Amino acid sequence: MTQLPQAVLDGFATSYAVVCAFATDPEGRVLVVKPTYRPEWQFVGGMVDRGEAPHEACAREIKEEIGIDLPVGDLLLLDYVPAHGFVSAPMTIYVFDCGTVQDPAQIRLQADEIESFACLPTEEAAARFHPTNRARINLAAEARRAGRTVYAPHGDPMPR
Repeated sequence: MTQLPQAVLDGFATSYAVVCAFATDPEGRVLVVKPTYRPEWQFVGGMVDRGEAPHEACAREIKEEIGIDLPVGDLLLLDYVPAHGFVSAPMTIYVFDCGTVQDPAQIRLQADEIESFACLPTEEAAARFHPTNRARINLAAEARRAGRTVYAPHGDPMPR
C-alpha cells in the first residue's frame, strides 16, 4: 500500500480518542469515579493507546481502574470536543454501554489513580462532573433507554 505524502497528511484532522464506560448498579444508578488528579468525578475510562481500538481501551481502563471485567457493549454516545485544556488537540469521546455491575462491593480501585467510586442517580452523578462533561451522563442514559447511538459534538445532540 502506498503511503500518502506528508504534505497531504498535514492537512487532515487529528484528535485524541477517549473512552468512557457507562455502567449502572442493579438499581439503575450510574457508576462514577473520583480520580486522584482532579476535583471532579467522571466515568471509568481514559485515553486510547496508539494502535488500540476504542472498545479494547474501554475494557482495559475498566480492569485497570476498578479491577473488574465488564462487557463493552454498544456505543451510546460519540462526542467531539474541538478545544480542551487537557490535551493539545481535539478529543473524540466514545461512551460505551458496559451493562450492570451486579455487585459493586467487588470493585477494587487502582489507588494511585482513583480515590473513590459511587453509584448515583443520574442527576446526582452529573452534578459531580465538570460542567463541560455533565451532558454526557444524561445523553448516555437516554441513548441506552432509546437503544440508539447519539452523536453530540460539544455535548449537544445533533438535531434529528
